[in-house]
Amino acid sequence: MNKFEHSIPESSAFFQGHIDQYFSKSKMSYQVILNFEDRIQADNFNVPKFRPIFCRIINKFIALRARDGWEQHQILSDQLKLQAVKFVDNIKEEISGYYRIESRTAICRKKLPNNQYCNHYFELGEPRGCGHNSTEPFKQITFIAYCDECGRTAPLHWMTNLRNNCPTCHAERSLNILLWDKSDSISTYKVKCTQCGHEAKLYFISCDHYIRNSQKTLSIKPRRRFKGVAIRASTIIHPLVYSIPDIPNGEEIDNSGRRNTQGRNFSEAFHALFPEFEGEHHLFLPEFRANVINTEEFWVLSRIITSCDDLNLDVQIKTQWSQTQFINLMKTVIKTANHLIDAGGDSATVIARYGINLIERALTNTNDIDFDENDLQGIYLGMHPSSGQNADSPLLPKKQLIPNLKPNDYPQFLKRFGLKEIMHIANFNMVQAVLGTIKGSTRREPLLFDPVFTGVGDSRRPTVFVREFLTEGILFHLDYGKILEWAEANKMYIDESLQTDLNDNNEETRYRSLITYNNEFKDAVYTLLHTYSHMLIQQSTINTGLDIQSLAEIVYPKSASFFIYSTSSINIGGLEDTYHYHLEDWLHRTVDLALDCPQDPACMIHEGGSCNACSYLPEFVCENFNQNLDRSALIGGPRYTRGYLSQ
Repeated sequence: MNKFEHSIPESSAFFQGHIDQYFSKSKMSYQVILNFEDRIQADNFNVPKFRPIFCRIINKFIALRARDGWEQHQILSDQLKLQAVKFVDNIKEEISGYYRIESRTAICRKKLPNNQYCNHYFELGEPRGCGHNSTEPFKQITFIAYCDECGRTAPLHWMTNLRNNCPTCHAERSLNILLWDKSDSISTYKVKCTQCGHEAKLYFISCDHYIRNSQKTLSIKPRRRFKGVAIRASTIIHPLVYSIPDIPNGEEIDNSGRRNTQGRNFSEAFHALFPEFEGEHHLFLPEFRANVINTEEFWVLSRIITSCDDLNLDVQIKTQWSQTQFINLMKTVIKTANHLIDAGGDSATVIARYGINLIERALTNTNDIDFDENDLQGIYLGMHPSSGQNADSPLLPKKQLIPNLKPNDYPQFLKRFGLKEIMHIANFNMVQAVLGTIKGSTRREPLLFDPVFTGVGDSRRPTVFVREFLTEGILFHLDYGKILEWAEANKMYIDESLQTDLNDNNEETRYRSLITYNNEFKDAVYTLLHTYSHMLIQQSTINTGLDIQSLAEIVYPKSASFFIYSTSSINIGGLEDTYHYHLEDWLHRTVDLALDCPQDPACMIHEGGSCNACSYLPEFVCENFNQNLDRSALIGGPRYTRGYLSQ
């Protein structure tokens, strides 16, 4: 299938080597058409836990695009296939997929007696039509027709006057010669009649946003003319990649320090008993716990009393239990009930005896709260290290709260940069997933998102490609009180009715309330966190030894933090060394860049406080495609009059 091997580093394979992506090699353009599956990795992956998470995100993008009339059904969780991508160390012995030439059109470059070239347009694999044989030179046409409105793509001869009848001599389908002044500029392309030599500018027709073969509507918006786009990496196709730190709980690690099956068993039990809920993360909400604690009929059930005794939990002081103790009880009850039903027990009886209906009611009461797996993992990342059972497991992250060479007066140093704490986290498992592709501009609203489908016929299924790797990262946790002060100073821009209650001593509670129920506040905080993260990544290469393409970010608005991590499975410890020995220099250089973009004043005034010179990152590094960035959030400017880092 592929004439040459094409190697891609594992750290960037999800962005450059996924199905449907284009790439260039040896002056030719290609497209990935198949990724092989690593079945061993797939068998070890916690599919029941992550499948509903990925399905929820995919359906959100489908719903947004459906507003424009796109005909794509919502995807059911059990339809979604999770496929671990096969990575190989030696391409001479193994391969991880196939690619093919794309586009499959070209022109004949046979030199004619008049020292001109034939330039007859043809499709690869078909007779040339000009009479020259297939051994003669040819040049691939790397432009295709693309519609910005619906994302439709097609070969040039489908959507232009190429191969049309000649308007002069009326010869049928005779506009077969393709000419240009500049081969890389589609606006200079012309078509020429093979019979009379008539020349005309290459002309694109309008797209009706309808695929006739599948009878599928892509958009109900007005027709829009196709344009010619070169098919290279990241010109049309962009992967939607979602990353989640997968941090196991203590009970998911056995005495030897290895991950056991408890996490997967619980995920299977939860989704079997509560199929209407997106994920088990709502069990961790304080509101869910309060609902259960206040449901007295739950605590008088004999099976619940027995379960508490087995876990050495005193029901009389349940309000004093730790979060871990409460979650352990919930997991025990859910797994036990599901096991009994699987073993043939009467479903209604088991549900009543174990209070599953009461747990479901408490979940229903919290289902509208905006809290997802990403928020939960942000909380897990920020939890301080413990010294309990299995604390030395190689699967549990190694967290450090104080750098080895910390700046003088470290608390004052953190305060200067608006930080509550900076934590280095090593040896944690990152789950990365390609949820689909985005066509065209990543700044368009809504995004032209497409799920990836694999298989043929009845076996065709929506597919998410997953990858797991151990890596390191640094969590920057901003100060809740300073964020509230910053928001109060900028409330005219954020929300004039914003109630920050700065005199309230419980700053974290007030912050969490605002971030949950005030969308304007949430958007402003996201911009602040996102910009801070980008400026740090921009200044990271000097000390870490990692190029920007080897880093990525996750922003956690609910916990006022962001996480910068290495995307390479071969970890050289660059972030750890920077954390311990170069933290002060890194942060000072970040502020200097925020204060002085080379493109100012144009960047700050006309570009919204972000541009390629200061804050843009490669799109596969940024979790939000370089959107929601503004340096004035950090240093003050025409939008946020007071910067978060202003003295």
